[in-house]
Amino acid sequence: MDRPGPDALRAVDSVLAQGARLHELLVVAGAPLELPADPRIRLVIVEERNPAVRRNRAAGEARGEYLAFIDDDAIAREDWLERAATFLDENPGVLAVGGPDPAPAESTFAELVSDTLLAARFIGSGVAAHENRRGIFHVTSPHDVALVNLVVRRTAFVESGGFDAAIGYIGEDTALVESLMERGRVLYHDSVVVFHRRRAFPGPYIRQRWRYRVKTGRLLVSAGQRYRNPKVAGFLLAGLAFIAAAVFTPKVALGMLAAYVVITLTFGVLATRLRPLAWPLIPFAFLVHHATYFLGICWGMVTARR
Repeated sequence: MDRPGPDALRAVDSVLAQGARLHELLVVAGAPLELPADPRIRLVIVEERNPAVRRNRAAGEARGEYLAFIDDDAIAREDWLERAATFLDENPGVLAVGGPDPAPAESTFAELVSDTLLAARFIGSGVAAHENRRGIFHVTSPHDVALVNLVVRRTAFVESGGFDAAIGYIGEDTALVESLMERGRVLYHDSVVVFHRRRAFPGPYIRQRWRYRVKTGRLLVSAGQRYRNPKVAGFLLAGLAFIAAAVFTPKVALGMLAAYVVITLTFGVLATRLRPLAWPLIPFAFLVHHATYFLGICWGMVTARR
């Protein structure tokens, strides 16, 4: 963080409230900050804005057995570290554990729209943590957990090489989890919970998703097989099929659009915390969401060689 706004201070307070499992809290910033007077807090100054560099620096200065990562717009549940650390204590073969990152209860209407887009199964983010999935299971995709809620053994973090500074912002967390998965087990645990503020829909949310998907498109071209997966390929093919239908067979495109409305409304309602009066907006929000994903990935692929 560079300025401790209200969200950042709430994040700090939520970590300080974790109890005996918290040995120290390292806050990384580009300049000195005013933080709560607590002997467990250590401020790490890193002028470089690359988040991979900042996190690696903090991890290098950490003294604990486990490294717990959280964002400055998140709030850790009161038992977050206790649940995660106890699970790692009892399962020495597990290198890292992550869990759900649902929107907090006090989220605004616009934030809950964004949360619906991320949480809907099959048609949303595809990230188990964003979908608030139930259960304890092995992570089979590095996208299943998010860095806003990830606890890693420090030895495993060091052996994996930490965050890839060449990737920088967007994708560095996925690369770390993938590296950990190559060395051992990474698990998802639904009781390891961090509440994460969503960007408000449409403006802030769409701008964030655009940046993410442009980076995805660039990595698909520049990073080779490592970032290619069937879900992205299927998504792009579906988008191209709809465009082709709209150009050559408009009636077919209308049928596809009708099916899209039914599907997005069904899965959106199952995931949403919006009131029923707002449900008719869900298909429209998904249309904007998916169009941003499609165009962002395409633009990233086109500009990757520049």
